[in-house]
Amino acid sequence: MVAVLVVLTCVVLVVLDYYVLSRRARPAPLTERAAPPAPVPIAGERRPVPGEVFLQPTWTWSRMGDAGDLYVGVHPMLLELIGTPLSLDCRAHGDAVARGEPLVKLGRGERRVVVPSPVTGRVELVNYPALGGDDPWSASHARSGAWLYRIVPERLADDMRGWLSGDAASAWTMRRYHELREFLTHAAADRHLGVVMADGGELPAGIMGDMDDHVWAGLQERLTETAAGHAVTETTP
Repeated sequence: MVAVLVVLTCVVLVVLDYYVLSRRARPAPLTERAAPPAPVPIAGERRPVPGEVFLQPTWTWSRMGDAGDLYVGVHPMLLELIGTPLSLDCRAHGDAVARGEPLVKLGRGERRVVVPSPVTGRVELVNYPALGGDDPWSASHARSGAWLYRIVPERLADDMRGWLSGDAASAWTMRRYHELREFLTHAAADRHLGVVMADGGELPAGIMGDMDDHVWAGLQERLTETAAGHAVTETTP
């Protein structure tokens, strides 16, 4: 009887040893990891500005309405740099706004930049703009409209001095893009933010979402300087 028990014990030990060794030798299953999506470069600097659209150095654009009003939006390149989810702190319906005063605060999370108004007037309508649409300059009242405000201007002829259209507007956009690309590329490297650029070293859409408070302050400084520098040029004899 003892001999039988010894034999059975040996058999059990051999079987257990076999399973333990086989599990140790078996390679762990591979887990497939999806490659992170490649950064998508912004398209704002490559979009031609339609002839009926005016650009302002306040990083805004506008179209004339049928009743002497003005449809005003934020430059699509700036919206692409900030990306989504985009936060907008807008003026209210009926607000009076003067040229150079804050028109809208936009940003991501708790961070914001201020875009000044290109015109003096009264806010007649507020619209949450469609982002990423086929026409970033649309004044349509449909959901695809890209405008932010409909404003009744008070002194449009004076405010329009220095506004750009056509090739001049497209060239202005390209200059601003190269300035911001240089600033953001250096800022990301200097602050070790690990920002991945799109193919060709282009700025990716939503790049500001990866930037810290210091870089957001630098962006605001450049937006303000662009508008203020243009105003000084206008008033210099």
